[in-house]
Amino acid sequence: KTIVCGVLVIDNEVLLIKRVKPPYKNHWAMVGGKLEFGEHVEEAAVREFYEETGIKAEFDSVAGIASEIIYDKNEKKDHFLIFVCKLKSENKNFIETEEGKLKWINLNELDKEKIVPSDVLMIRDFILKNKKLSIHKIKMIEDGEKYSVEEFTA
Repeated sequence: KTIVCGVLVIDNEVLLIKRVKPPYKNHWAMVGGKLEFGEHVEEAAVREFYEETGIKAEFDSVAGIASEIIYDKNEKKDHFLIFVCKLKSENKNFIETEEGKLKWINLNELDKEKIVPSDVLMIRDFILKNKKLSIHKIKMIEDGEKYSVEEFTA
């Protein structure tokens, strides 16, 4: 599953959501969801964040990508390709939705909350270290067995 998370940090606090569905039910997590067909990563990050928080944020950058596999004992249970995106906004006023309760959590207190452990690592490594990755958008045209690039942006 391809997941896109939008991370908004204001005044040394990050906005997290308490998950109501598995996996990670009842854990605080980054705000995000599934990448929809035909949607670019930055569009998905902004859309998911708005749908779950009511905050209109702007895309800043892809801060990191993680391949996360959940195991039950030694058996693979789930697999996610997660794009962690940094967002920008000055608005801290959220609107809670059916997706879960929202809370601003101080970045120095991530270990004091019941947060998805991998999310803590991704926030620390991708967001706090201010990493940025480039995204190449490519529009391919198929004509029989011939392919050509119509659009390319980096």
